[in-house]
Amino acid sequence: MKRYRIAVEKKLSNIEQMLKEEGYDVGDVDDLGSYADAVIITGMDEDVAGYANILTDGIVVDASGRQPEEVLYEIERNFRLKDKE
Repeated sequence: MKRYRIAVEKKLSNIEQMLKEEGYDVGDVDDLGSYADAVIITGMDEDVAGYANILTDGIVVDASGRQPEEVLYEIERNFRLKDKE
């Protein structure tokens, strides 16, 4: 199974920690940016939370108002779908 890289906005340390515990390669949006397989942000309506300069073919998840487990579920679901392509 591929080890996915996930970029996480700095404010989301609880999600970052959980993803690390699940075995994902996790880093800051500023560091991973377009090299990430997924990007976790808050505030999709705010010019992608100020990260409009990051171009990615990866999954983008808005974590606003969501529990870390919900974000993990969405990430894993999307990775399974992507793997089937």
